[in-house]
Amino acid sequence: NGYSQEYTAFWLRNWHCTICGNISDAPHHVVTRGAGGTDNSKNLLALCTTHHTEIGQIGVQTFANKYPVVKHWIALAIDREHVGLS
Repeated sequence: NGYSQEYTAFWLRNWHCTICGNISDAPHHVVTRGAGGTDNSKNLLALCTTHHTEIGQIGVQTFANKYPVVKHWIALAIDREHVGLS
């Protein structure tokens, strides 16, 4: 995944899922690395394994609409028109 062991340990000890509060999985990239996204904290979202899997399955727009608490963070990370958030 490209992260150092120290960074991964820090992340897992200190971050909790934005949706449910459980310990987070590896950080979710709002704009994926493959699409040019970076490891900048403004492009990362703390999600547990369940919610990390869910965002991958249903897509960022549906996820943001289902969980309004993250809609603002997602909109900050990427262009609103690209995602189609209203």
